[in-house]
Parts: sequence; C-alpha cells; structure tokens
Amino acid sequence: MLRVTAGRLWRRLNRIAARAWLSTQVGDNTHDLICFGEGHAAWWVLADMAPGSVAYCGGVGMDATFDFELADKLDLEVHSFDPTPSSIAYMERENRGRVHFHPWGMLDQDSTIRFHAPLNSAHANWFVDNLHNTDEFFEAECWTVGTIMRKLGHDRIDLLKIDIEGSWGRVLSRMLADGIHPHVLCVEFDSPAPLPRVRKTVRALQKAGYELTRRDKENCVFLKS
Repeated sequence: MLRVTAGRLWRRLNRIAARAWLSTQVGDNTHDLICFGEGHAAWWVLADMAPGSVAYCGGVGMDATFDFELADKLDLEVHSFDPTPSSIAYMERENRGRVHFHPWGMLDQDSTIRFHAPLNSAHANWFVDNLHNTDEFFEAECWTVGTIMRKLGHDRIDLLKIDIEGSWGRVLSRMLADGIHPHVLCVEFDSPAPLPRVRKTVRALQKAGYELTRRDKENCVFLKS
C-alpha cells in the first residue's frame, strides 16, 4: 500500500510540474479552433479542416465522442485505435459505422506487446509499462504510425490524437524520426508525465516546427507551421 501511495504522489507532483511548464510554452493563439467531444474526451482542433482530411485517433477508452464528431461534423476520414477489450466492446456498441475502428495499439515498434491492468479493475486504461505492478495483462498487436499509414494506404495524415497512457513519448519520437508531421497534433501528457520527458518531447516537436497553441490540463494541441 505504501508503494502504491508513493507512486500516486510521484505522478501527481510530476503532473503539476508538467502542467506549469507547459503553460509557459503556449504561443499566441490566432487560429480559429473548435472543440469536439465531451468531458475529458474533448479536444480543440482547427475549425477549417477540409472535408476528407485523414485523422488518426489513438486511444478510445470508453468515450469516442471526439472521434465521432470529427466524422459527423467536419466530415473527416477518422481512424480510431485501441486494443483494450473494454474499448473494443464499447466501439462495437457505439460506433455504428461512423469511424474506422482498428483494435491495434500505437507504439514505437511493430510487435505484440503486453498491456498491464490498472489498479482499479473498473477502469478502462491499461498500460504498456506496468505502472501499478499488477499481475493481469493481455497481449495485442502494436504498430508505429508509419506502419499504420502503410497498412491503411495513407501517404499523409492531417490530424493525430494520442491519449495512450504514458506511451506518448515513444510514439512521437518514432513519428518524428520517420518524418511524419500531421498538421494538427493532440497529445495527452499523462500516466505518467515526468517533467524531463515532457520537456524533451515538446522541444523535439518545436524543433520540427510545431507550436503549442492550447493546453487544457494535460491535453495539448500543437499546430505545424
């Protein structure tokens, strides 16, 4: 129990530090942004994205309202990804053909990976790193963004959203190394988000021409100049 409490405190302190630093990196927002999705699943994107633009949404959890509204209201070609059993069941109930759903994980390698259980079995979030030192796991196929693009026949993506429980750094590092630069990039820095890792990732994005245009808690929206 002491180890669990210490882990929670460490993650909370890092979350607070990362939020404070990210606030200093937000640029002057002169872009026309619009919010889609509900509650914690809400994200801001460019209001004038062209119909048919390709959006990849990594991490569904139990709320794909953002994904659905991108398809319904902006007429984007939306592909959603999540290998978690509860998320697969959720999409089987709720999707109704609005987006293209793939039960794959996003990572920095093409491999079959273990996903470890959350501490609370009622939660839908599972982790590549065994964050809570739990015994239960499942295995699923994971692919890099570049491999997914080749599998789906895309030579570009216009929007990438990743809410993938701590694997954001690995995915973004590989994406940049592969020369892939979506115009709109939505990233949740969480689970966990140590400040040095957040700084390293954001600096790499800035070097690649991205500007942090909006931050809502851990949810950050970057635009490529």
